[in-house]
Amino acid sequence: MMKNILIDKQYYPQIINMINATDNKKRTSLITFIIDKAANTITLIGGKHNAQKVIKLPFEGQDPTLQDGKWSIDDNMFKYYCQVYLKNNTDNKEIILTCGKESKTGRHVIGFEENGAFRRWQYEAVCEEHLEYVASLAHKTFQTISVSALHPMLEVASSHSPLEYFKIDKAQHEITIMRDNDISRTPLPQDLIPEIDLAANQDGLDILKHTCQHTQSDTLMINIDNEQLTVTDGQHSQSCSLESLSEFYNKVKINYTTEVKCVFDIYALKSEIEAYTHINQIKHNNISLLYFTQTDVFISGFGTTVDSFKNLSALDITVKEPLLYNINLRQLLKVRIKNITDMKGITLRILKAPDGSRKLAFYNERDPKRPYTSIPIELNTDNNALMTIQTLMAIYNEHYQGDSYKQADLLGYDDI
Repeated sequence: MMKNILIDKQYYPQIINMINATDNKKRTSLITFIIDKAANTITLIGGKHNAQKVIKLPFEGQDPTLQDGKWSIDDNMFKYYCQVYLKNNTDNKEIILTCGKESKTGRHVIGFEENGAFRRWQYEAVCEEHLEYVASLAHKTFQTISVSALHPMLEVASSHSPLEYFKIDKAQHEITIMRDNDISRTPLPQDLIPEIDLAANQDGLDILKHTCQHTQSDTLMINIDNEQLTVTDGQHSQSCSLESLSEFYNKVKINYTTEVKCVFDIYALKSEIEAYTHINQIKHNNISLLYFTQTDVFISGFGTTVDSFKNLSALDITVKEPLLYNINLRQLLKVRIKNITDMKGITLRILKAPDGSRKLAFYNERDPKRPYTSIPIELNTDNNALMTIQTLMAIYNEHYQGDSYKQADLLGYDDI
């Protein structure tokens, strides 16, 4: 006789969170089931290495003839089955897994879909990493915090996104942010009294938010050790890697100086770099030039026999002398421009570090002090390159003489 494991609709958020964490790069990614009738639980463990997730279902309400056991199945097909099941079950029925009888090929779990298809998983040897993770939870030392107290701490952290790491220091009443591989510190709002110290990266922030939103508990327990953050509400648990946490703690703020500051039309930049992706020579050459004068900023892409050139419609430029820079086109293309600002204009600075290295830093109107993101940039002092860019600028000026491409409506950047 076949026996069913039922996953009730109240656990959908945890299931979705777990299957979204499936490691698609591994062909043998597993999810583990532990049935423990004495503990009144059916435990599911999944997720990536060093970032596991645990869901505990009460055994009460399950088929009482289910036997204790530990086994793993392929996580990739489990993810597919759950996604189809969740999509089709508009009436929010349980996800059902049927434990089949022992056969010549071993034991199996079967999932039946409404369209007449079914998925069958053969029991695999239980994943030792999952067992070790569950066992480790009993030996961790946790800080306890109320969900109501954690909410405003997470809101403060979110107001500083995007970020790589953040730390809330209860004693110093300040938040430390690492964004764009640089450190900054700001005081916490006066009305926020944190219950605990807290450090996390963006993955950790997402885990804390998800747990707050879906827990039935009034308190959470948080552990940070061995460069891993673990959060549990006493029933479900999640972890994420904090591999660079020690580097974050020891990082020294870099004192950059601003070499160039410019506000220009974001759409002019976006359209031009998109054009470069369709021109094989420019794309293959992978170098763009940025040329700043006291009144204009130009971008150029070139190949062996082709050149492209565009005025970026600068509204404001601060530069002591004309300067030419090289940019890696692939790195520029990776900048998610649409996420930087809601306005037509964008502010950038070329920042110079004490060691002479430079970065092209992009800012949005929500945080004029810290870059949203940046890419490396190099000063180009080659006279031949300067002569080439000046020749292209002369052609531009001759053709567009008298035309204005400045945007009069790029407002809101006085303090950037």
